[in-house]
Amino acid sequence: MKKYLCAALVVFCFNVNITAEEVKMESDGTIMEFNYLTVTDPQNFMMALDKFDKSKCAEKWRSESDVGVSLWSLRGSGSSHFILVVYENAEKMEKGRAIFNSCSESAFMIKSFQKNTDTDRSWNWVAENVVAASQWTTDTVFAKYNFKVDEGHESHYLNSWKKMMSANLDNVNGSFGMNRVLFGNRYSSHMVYVGNESLDALLTTQKAVLSSDAYAEFSKDIKDYRQNVNVELVSLVKFYTGE
Repeated sequence: MKKYLCAALVVFCFNVNITAEEVKMESDGTIMEFNYLTVTDPQNFMMALDKFDKSKCAEKWRSESDVGVSLWSLRGSGSSHFILVVYENAEKMEKGRAIFNSCSESAFMIKSFQKNTDTDRSWNWVAENVVAASQWTTDTVFAKYNFKVDEGHESHYLNSWKKMMSANLDNVNGSFGMNRVLFGNRYSSHMVYVGNESLDALLTTQKAVLSSDAYAEFSKDIKDYRQNVNVELVSLVKFYTGE
């Protein structure tokens, strides 16, 4: 856990103790896999993940691609969990995928999902970061907004969203950002995340932002080319670091 958090501080290059004036809204360069699962046997599912995490394959995967792996539970979704796999860049992802796909340990773990998840409902997407503000790995609960932006309007949407979030920095004391879905974007082209250290604090932030004048202006500005898909409540289960 400590190893992953230290690495994340280097990757994302943000100061946790920042003021509103120092918040930067820019891409951190990361690329990530969201692997959605509907877990039917939580105990055996967790045992399978833990077993792989302590394998030689997982150790090689982490050491050579600097991958960050974590498990999150979901509410407001057709899935119960997702496994988040984060790489520093596309080159690291290509190297990491090659290692993961070559191991018997990873193959055995994936095969075990037939017994502890509903594989007919499994799916995934690959996304890249567009905006990252503050250090997301210190937060344990998130609101994740999945939506679709009409082609050709991403730049307008991004600028309008950044303007709205800039006006709400006093209301947001956790991390936030936006990811673009590169592959698997049948329903959603983008996602926005807003995080915090507790559900109560997250809900307070959410209420303050959604009731702001800046949000009302933002909603009016982008309503003709954004289609909301759903909002998910995402909670941390575990970071996988081999420990």
